[in-house]
Amino acid sequence: MKLIVGLGNPGKKYELTRHNAGFIVLDSLSKELKVSLKQHKFDGEFVKTKYKSQDVILLKPLTFMNLSGSCVVSFMNYFKIKSEDVLIIHDEIDLPFGRIQFKNKGSAAGHNGLTDIFEKTKAKDLMRLRIGVGRNAKFSTVDWVLSNFDYQELLLINNNEKFFVDAILTWLKDDNITNLMNKFNNQQF
Repeated sequence: MKLIVGLGNPGKKYELTRHNAGFIVLDSLSKELKVSLKQHKFDGEFVKTKYKSQDVILLKPLTFMNLSGSCVVSFMNYFKIKSEDVLIIHDEIDLPFGRIQFKNKGSAAGHNGLTDIFEKTKAKDLMRLRIGVGRNAKFSTVDWVLSNFDYQELLLINNNEKFFVDAILTWLKDDNITNLMNKFNNQQF
């Protein structure tokens, strides 16, 4: 079984913020798979489905970003999911807007949602799909990630849903990090 986690903050206020890139991409995937995240468990909204005969759970932790770890570890424990079968989708300020990157090692690089997940799961090798949101020198990091995408950025994200979905479905079929990095890392959407 695979667990795909989109990170973000719950509520209308945060819906279109850069910090909710994980939720936005997970919504694109659920639309492609024709499923809805309607079930609730362990402070998360989820759906259990199949993709090419493989069991898959799509999950949005409904705790705020910085407390995502409890929800993720609860799902991993309850469904007996190994760390190598988890994909975390999150915003990344160290990547320019419009780029994505798979990564499975390294630190949380100041991302508090990842820090909490790493601490609670005791795993540092979780596969991540980093969605570039860039930086803006006029904003503090917190203010930047909690600001809304502008119209042009949202247009690019919406017009490139297939790109994100393709990356995730490729991970489901072939979770070899080298193959994923060669195909997707630093690709522009």
